[in-house]
Formats: sequence, C-alpha cells, structure tokens
Amino acid sequence: DEIKKRMDHREKNFLSLTRKLIYENHSSPYRRLLQWAGCDYKDIEDSVKAKGLEQTLEILRDNGVYITLEEFKSKVPISRKGLTIETRQTDFENPFLMGGALQGSTSGSRSKSSPVKRNWNFIAEEAANEMILYKIHGMARAPLALWLPALPRMAGTHNLLMNVKYRRPPERWFSHTKTNSLRIPLIDRLALEYILWCCRHFGIEVPRPEFTDIRSAVTVAEWMEKTRKNKGPCVVRTYTSSAVRLVQAAIDHGIDISGNVILTGGEPLTEARCRFIESAGVKVFSRYSAAETGSIGASCDNLNGPDDMHVYVDRLAIIQRHRKTAIGEAEVNSFLFTSLSAHLGRVLLNAELGDFGKITIKPCDCLFGELGMNVHVSEVLSHDKLTCEGMTLVGFELDEIVGKMIANIGGGPDDYQFWETQDGGGLSKLVVAISPAIHNLDENDFIENLFEKLQSKSLGGHLMSQIWRQADTLQVVRAYPELTQGYKFLKIIKNPQKTLF
Repeated sequence: DEIKKRMDHREKNFLSLTRKLIYENHSSPYRRLLQWAGCDYKDIEDSVKAKGLEQTLEILRDNGVYITLEEFKSKVPISRKGLTIETRQTDFENPFLMGGALQGSTSGSRSKSSPVKRNWNFIAEEAANEMILYKIHGMARAPLALWLPALPRMAGTHNLLMNVKYRRPPERWFSHTKTNSLRIPLIDRLALEYILWCCRHFGIEVPRPEFTDIRSAVTVAEWMEKTRKNKGPCVVRTYTSSAVRLVQAAIDHGIDISGNVILTGGEPLTEARCRFIESAGVKVFSRYSAAETGSIGASCDNLNGPDDMHVYVDRLAIIQRHRKTAIGEAEVNSFLFTSLSAHLGRVLLNAELGDFGKITIKPCDCLFGELGMNVHVSEVLSHDKLTCEGMTLVGFELDEIVGKMIANIGGGPDDYQFWETQDGGGLSKLVVAISPAIHNLDENDFIENLFEKLQSKSLGGHLMSQIWRQADTLQVVRAYPELTQGYKFLKIIKNPQKTLF
C-alpha cells in the first residue's frame, strides 16, 4: 500500500519537493541553476502536467539543469555559460530532514568524503521495497545474514535497520572491519551500541557485528551450510566480490551451500561472476544502491541478464545524459537521478553519481511489475570511479594522488595508467601501469606509499586500505601505458598476454 501510494503520487511528490527543497531554499545550488535556465516553479509544474516527469527532467537536462559527478562532489564549481556556482558538500543536503538521522559517509578517500544522512522514515521506505524483493524470491521468512561492514561505513548498519523495520533481523552480522578499532571515531562506536541497545529494548534480538575479513569467507560459508541443514534455505547480503570469495571458500573446503540465496551489491554482477557463484548451487540476484540514494533497484526472477534490475521509481526518477568521462575520452550515457522522497539526506535533481548503463522500459509479471515499476537498468558500470571489494574510489581522486607520486620520482602525466582487471572468478584488481622509462621505482614501496596516502586522507581511506590490503587489490606492473590523449582508465576484462595474478 505504501509503495502503491508513492507510485500514484510520483509527480505530485516531485513538485512538492521541488518547491520546498529547491525554490524555497535560497542556498540551494539547484535554485540558482534553474534561475539561470530561466525556469521558475510554474514552468516545471506546467511541464510535468503536460508532458510527465521524465520528459520534464529531460527538458531540464537539455537546458543545462543537471549536476555532474565532479560538481556533486564539489570538486569543481557548477559551470555553465555565464554562470559559476561554488559549492560545498552541505549545499546538497536536505535542509528539512526531520527526525534522528543515522550519519555515515561515502567511501571516498579524501578528507572531503561526503556525509550521508538517513532517518527512520527513509529506512522504512526502503524496507518496503526490499520486503517485496524477499517475497519475489520466496525468502520472506528465510534466515538472514549480513556480510557487510559496520559504522562508519553505512552498508552494514543500513541493511540491519532495513530488516529490523519489518522485524526480520539477521541472525548473524559478519563485518569486514573491526568495530573496536581506535581509528573508528568514538561517536560511531557509541552510535552502534545505541542502535543495538534500542533494538533489544524493543524486544528485537539483533546480532553484534563479528569481525570476518575476506580471508575468513569460510566462516560465512559454514553458517550457510549449517543453516540450510537445520532451518532451510537462507539469504546472505554482501558485496559481489565477497560473494565470489564465499563461493571459492565453500569449494576449497568442501562446504555445501547449495539451495541458498545471495543478494549482491557494491559491484556489478557480471556474467562471469554470476556463473561462478551459481556453480555452487546457490541463486544470486543483483541489487543496485548508492550511498547518496540508498537502494536504487534489484533483480526479480525474470532476468534478461544477471544485472537486469527494476528501479525503485516510487522513490527515484532516472534519465541519462551523454557525456565524456572526466579524465578520459570514453563516451558514456551517464545516469541522472532525481529524488522523490522527502526523507532522502541529499537533494537530487538530475544529479550524476558516477554510473552509466542501459535503461529499458518493459512490463514484467513480478510484484515489481504489478506495482508499475517497469523501468529497468542493466549493464551498470562506473565512469570515473573504481570499485573493488565493495570500496569505491572516485577516479580523479586516485589520479591526483598517484600523479603526485609519479612526479616525485621524475615521471609525467603520461607515464602511468590505471587498469581495472578481473580474474576467472570475477575478483577485481586495481593495477597501476607505470612506464619502464621511470627507473627510480620500487613496486612494493610504491604500493605501500599509496596505501599510506589513502589512509592519511580520512577514515574512509583507512577502511578502504584495510580491505584492499586483505584482498591484495592494488598491484603495480611496469608497462607502457596504452594512452590516448587524457585517457587514464583502461578496462581490461580479458588480457591473456599480461599475467597479473
């Protein structure tokens, strides 16, 4: 009922939020952008009534009303012909977010990592979508485990609260990171304890996060096998790469995890990853989320590909913008998101989050389709972002760090390149290809120095470094970069001539 009501009032909700959060908020950068485009509230209202929401957003986009990833991160000012708007991250926050909000941050490495707020009303909205997902896959009452990090990363705590909302908390919470580290701010440690106490105070038994790094995937596999035998099929929510490691651990140790379900996110569920995970007899379904939006969509059973996902259009609108990548020449159809929820911590109006892919409109006979959620995304990848082991690093941030390191040893901007590679099981590696012409370089020292610089930037950088060290994610090869002008990122999915692992 809640979802259907939101679906029936999408356009009304958009107009209400546009008036309240943008036009009545004099500090909103969107307000200045709309004024520059000569668009007042009545223009938007008339367009939505005559042409619909998505077509109105496309008209706004074509008239310069959109926010690039670089602008949304406040890396560069919003710049259009005759207009320059200097912004801070707080300029995009929802000024009317009511109620106690859970606060975390995006996983960027810089000291300016973006704050993210989510209140209970927003979590309840997401939970309604996710309960539909469980019903579609026949797992509404199945035992559940999380293998996601706790605060200050949002993933684990956010998933915990979504499931608590409908009183189906996880039985186990495996965390990639330690919760008692002194590097974690006291406020985050106290927040976790408060959340756990509140749940138990209201009679909801919730598990305490157990440190389970990626080298301990067998622990999760053992839980799946034991639970399947004693209680029936179970569900694990985790990162896509962690799901690959879980299956590999089960194979290596002779653990039977067949008959269970894994819900993945954080990285694309490619054909190769899907085949490998399903080789263990489990079903795997893709979820799409972002720190700034929360849940974006998920897969039903009627798949046209492993990452064919319904978009939760009751809370978000999505269109595309053709653009060139920020630090390369690749042309992509970048996703632009618009928020339709008053409870989202960020205000989004045609805002890029760094992803691109395909958008299709098609009917579906699943519960999502019955509710009218017929917008699908697939082949979702990131432009100008790198994601490994569920940790995301914005490309221009990495380029800035490595560029300075290369300059310090006598190299130039064309003496290095980033390769994102995958092994046979779909595990990602981030490779820095450095020209052999640079002689004053020790590869191991270079990686260690890069980790130290990531760690020193922020707590998010520290957590990223911790997990990437566990996974041996960062590697250096001596090779001449395959550069076109300004092209710093090269996706290498299959490259038998170069043995990297």
